[in-house]
Amino acid sequence: MKSIVKYGVVGFSRNQFDKKAARDILYTEFQKLKEKHSDDIIEIVSGYTNSGIPKIAYELADEFGFVTVGFSAKQALRVRSGVYPVKKKIISGNRFGDESQDFVRYIDVLIRVGGGKQSRHETELFKNRHVTKPMDILLKEFEIDWYGK
Repeated sequence: MKSIVKYGVVGFSRNQFDKKAARDILYTEFQKLKEKHSDDIIEIVSGYTNSGIPKIAYELADEFGFVTVGFSAKQALRVRSGVYPVKKKIISGNRFGDESQDFVRYIDVLIRVGGGKQSRHETELFKNRHVTKPMDILLKEFEIDWYGK
């Protein structure tokens, strides 16, 4: 029986960042996931919106044949960019950030590509939740250029 491995992906939700660098990073990471978990079902869990890092993560997940999971608060249903057509959605809370605790509990591994306050907060929650485990396996963090204000 196949097991499900849940990879959370957080990062910038707005689009003023180096998208090529972000795509290259995630493509490389997803290639590693596909090799490492060749017999498993891989879920890519991100913020559900159709912009920024979540959009890139979902587009690549679709290319790789991974299951896309939108995990966000109800506020995501009202964003201008809309939501990505994920295979599975989980709504928790009303405003962005309300879902952070549940998101961190849901995922097994976290990949952070840049990101602002919420991404870094969720990274800290994840580290605190898995404080006794080897972080080099559970958490991958990458910085990319931000062009916004």
